[in-house]
Amino acid sequence: MKIKNINIYSFVKFFLVAGVLILFLGSFFKIYIYVPNNLSLKIVFIILYLWFTVGINVNFIMPLIGIIDKEINQRKR
Repeated sequence: MKIKNINIYSFVKFFLVAGVLILFLGSFFKIYIYVPNNLSLKIVFIILYLWFTVGINVNFIMPLIGIIDKEINQRKR
């Protein structure tokens, strides 16, 4: 990516993707620490957390990033 092609929407997209990654990974480890040391509970927690995380990312975050990508592509023309 050339320097002159970087605009405000590229920065927004980058910080959104990085923020989502940090938010979901950080909160996973923060909550995982407090799950009791029962293997079945930890497995259920991991499955449910992944299920909800994928659901949020697919239904909310990915369309938002798609809209930002469209705006970036329109600004490049």
